[in-house]
Amino acid sequence: MHSIMIAAICCGWLAFVWTVLLAAGKGKAAKTREGYWEKEAGRIRRQAEQAGVSWGSRETIAIWVVSLAIAGLLYFVTGNLMLFGAGWLLFLFLPRFIIQNRKHHMRLATLTALTDSLRQLSARLPDQGSLTRAMEMVVESEQARGGADVLRVVLEEIRLGGNAKDAIRLWQEMVGLRKFDNVAETLIQANADGWTPAALKALNKSVAALENDLKAVLLVAQKAASRKKQLYLAIATAWSFPLILSMMDTGQRNIYLYSTPGKLLIFAFLALTLYVLAKGQEYLSLNVDEL
Repeated sequence: MHSIMIAAICCGWLAFVWTVLLAAGKGKAAKTREGYWEKEAGRIRRQAEQAGVSWGSRETIAIWVVSLAIAGLLYFVTGNLMLFGAGWLLFLFLPRFIIQNRKHHMRLATLTALTDSLRQLSARLPDQGSLTRAMEMVVESEQARGGADVLRVVLEEIRLGGNAKDAIRLWQEMVGLRKFDNVAETLIQANADGWTPAALKALNKSVAALENDLKAVLLVAQKAASRKKQLYLAIATAWSFPLILSMMDTGQRNIYLYSTPGKLLIFAFLALTLYVLAKGQEYLSLNVDEL
């Protein structure tokens, strides 16, 4: 009977979540719910915009459904009503975690693609003698990959009547990497003075410095990944203590499932785990804003 009641509560909870998230609001009560969810969606959207990450409403809804479903599942398994609060904790944790991960991978991918494109550009400039023509060759090359899309926009700016300096500034703005600033200044200066051997040498030197920075960044990212594994192992070890103690035969009911202090302790474990994961992601990950 108890299991049936728990299952009924969980089903009702998920039905309520689905109604709130997807149904069109009608009446005062629905308008109140709609306003709350719109506020939460706006908060997540602003986080993504500040990070420069593409984010859609489907992803927000998916996070809500998963968060509340996990909260319901935890209650179904443990009978701890306080674990319903995990749904709202996940509201705060999951979006930030996902957005920061996307930002991290996006910035590293941008730096890698930019380095490849610049190396091709510096290799083609001696033969072409023109920045515009060299860019066209890079865009046409299959090796350009992700950098070709940005270069295509820069070329369109030049073809529509913009000068090379403004086009390079646009390129610099679209890339959004501090590591590109020195290369951009070198391109502007060399294009204004002419592509002399000295100018090409300066460009190659700037690109080589960018490549060295990329190697250092990838090395740091590799070390950070190793430290994150250690953090996850430490968290798993911490969670093993309640699990092991629950299996001890004390002649009484499981304190973590049936006593108020035990339920509070498990909830604190969960809350602190999410906090540690969020802060660990922040402190152990490479600061891509410095790239």
